Amino acid sequence: MEVFRLLSRVVAIVFSLLLKQQLATNALLLDALQRRRREEEAFIVSAVQCLPALPMPPPKTKKLWMKIRSKDWWERVVLLEFTDLEWKQNFRMTRSSFTKLCGLAEGFMAPDEVTVRAPIPCMMRVAIVLYRLGSCAEYRLVSNQFGIHKSTVKKFTYMFCQGMLKGPIKELIQMPNEEEASEIATRFEAAHFIPQIMGLIDGTHIPILPPSDGFKDFVNRKGWTSYVLQAVVDDRCWYIIILIHCTSFPTA
Repeated sequence: MEVFRLLSRVVAIVFSLLLKQQLATNALLLDALQRRRREEEAFIVSAVQCLPALPMPPPKTKKLWMKIRSKDWWERVVLLEFTDLEWKQNFRMTRSSFTKLCGLAEGFMAPDEVTVRAPIPCMMRVAIVLYRLGSCAEYRLVSNQFGIHKSTVKKFTYMFCQGMLKGPIKELIQMPNEEEASEIATRFEAAHFIPQIMGLIDGTHIPILPPSDGFKDFVNRKGWTSYVLQAVVDDRCWYIIILIHCTSFPTA
């Protein structure tokens, strides 16, 4: 019994010594970690204080790469050398009509005020669209002719068409009122000796690549796909009605 008590006391003493040793070790480790943290904080503070004294690298100027293109044909040949006949052959209208069209399209074709590069002026944008629509040339050919990227040709074409449909075309192409219709009929009878005519109607097929959904709606009577353009003009060949629809439309 005495031996058991003696062993118990020895074990308790050993355990107490080990616990004290572990606590002392933990205290030393904690002190070392705190000291290292203080040293790191002091190093960071001193480094920040020294930053203004360090030589700063020179600022890098960003370079904007731009492919070399030539606008000589538009800026020199067209604007300076073109005759009225050449202007009409290339853009399907006279120079004075082109100037009026630029005025109508300025609201939606004018370049943004803030641009990275020199913006393309409104006159050139309209000329690009007219050249594209009048020649049915590829975007690539038109872009090479005017010295711009082919995606710009596409953007201007859609911008012009959408802008005209939403605005000026509604004012330029509309049914005549009773007084205007009477004047058209009078002029038509005086020129062609046919009374009570206020307009002439005709249509044409515009070839297209049809969508996969509803392909048959665009197949015309000749067996190929198209849009139908139906128009009415007065005695001066001015459009008063324009309808565009697929060939499945009842009047097609």
